[in-house]
Amino acid sequence: MKTKLEYQSDITETNKLICQRYWLREGDKRSGFIYTCREIGQEFDVKHQDIPSIVKINAHLVVLDCQCIDCGTTKVCYTRSQLIRLDLIRWRCDDCKEALEKRMDQEYLEHRLKQDRLVEERRQTALEYINQYRSIQLSNIPSVTELNDVDKLLLAATVESLGADNIRNTVSLRDNLSLPLSPFSKLDEEILHHLFNRNLLILAPENSYEYVTINEEQELEIDFYQAIFEFTYSIENLTRIMINAKSRKNTSALVADSQFKSWCEKLQLGECLSYLITRSRLNYLAPPIGDKLVSILRACLAECSVSTMHYVIWKSVENAAAYVQKPGITRRHASNSISGNIERVFGKIYSGSWSHNKSFRDASHPQSAMTKIFFDYVFGVDDSSFYHTIDELFSPYKSQKTLEQLSYATLGGTRSTNYSVTIDDLKTV
Repeated sequence: MKTKLEYQSDITETNKLICQRYWLREGDKRSGFIYTCREIGQEFDVKHQDIPSIVKINAHLVVLDCQCIDCGTTKVCYTRSQLIRLDLIRWRCDDCKEALEKRMDQEYLEHRLKQDRLVEERRQTALEYINQYRSIQLSNIPSVTELNDVDKLLLAATVESLGADNIRNTVSLRDNLSLPLSPFSKLDEEILHHLFNRNLLILAPENSYEYVTINEEQELEIDFYQAIFEFTYSIENLTRIMINAKSRKNTSALVADSQFKSWCEKLQLGECLSYLITRSRLNYLAPPIGDKLVSILRACLAECSVSTMHYVIWKSVENAAAYVQKPGITRRHASNSISGNIERVFGKIYSGSWSHNKSFRDASHPQSAMTKIFFDYVFGVDDSSFYHTIDELFSPYKSQKTLEQLSYATLGGTRSTNYSVTIDDLKTV
């Protein structure tokens, strides 16, 4: 490092010697100072705390091989700490540093303004599409008398769970902390998507435009977990639908409706999937929720209640957690073993090797609005979806002719929380 010590014109000989001692370095090393301030103070009978101030007033060190990267000004140091911390390659003088900060502030401001314009453009585009879609929906709302019984039950459950205080719109699934709509988050979104396609729910533009995007095919992609919807029926009609959903009804007709059975099966499957995920997470496991596991669960549910399945799931996850303790077994191995454990535990119960151990409903898995309306109010049995199989509940109401058998819907196959809808397709809903 090349340096040069420059003095004030009126400097005294004593102060000149003090400055020379202060800046003297071994081999011109940046931090190789030969004298300490205490040693200099003792030599010249000056307090060592005053040495830096004396030097700063009377002299400065010019660093000849360090120039400002912007204007080329040579660096001047007044204290040792300035020299030690100096970046020889990227040093910038105070004036240039201030100018750079102003430029950066201006660039940031322009960037923010540009981002705000883009956000507003996206907002206006989304609002345009949403309002266009709303107009078509509002012109295709089915009358209450045309609505089938199953959709009325779905709508009643949605109002019960997600209806805001004024019953004009929903709260989002994300913000719903009271009565859950269904036992399983993916099923929650499927219900809203179903009602949206039936024009029974419409997007609330100002509250939901952030959760709607326009894809390359000019379709609306809706995040049903965060979006807020408006009910298309009046408060009077919604109230009437809710009252009717909780009153005695033609259970035999509902039992004969394949749609009703399908939703009931989805609810019981959702109870099992939700409990399985919770128990697995508590044991730091993550079983893959795919077609294989769902197929196993729906086969078990055809023979035993959700209550029994909760015991089967609990036992299977506990066995997997114990499996992790064995040498060479990872949590991934253990997680993948859960589906096989469910088959084995259920097989022992079904064969009579084990007794039908039933569980009580876990407080962390409360009864949902859907299970109350689709089971309790329809069959008149408290928490019937938890303690009874579909066949046990349906059999007393079935007609003599054989009804078409439907398999459980594959809730676990849902891969995304977003759904796409097109304006043209809406006209055919």
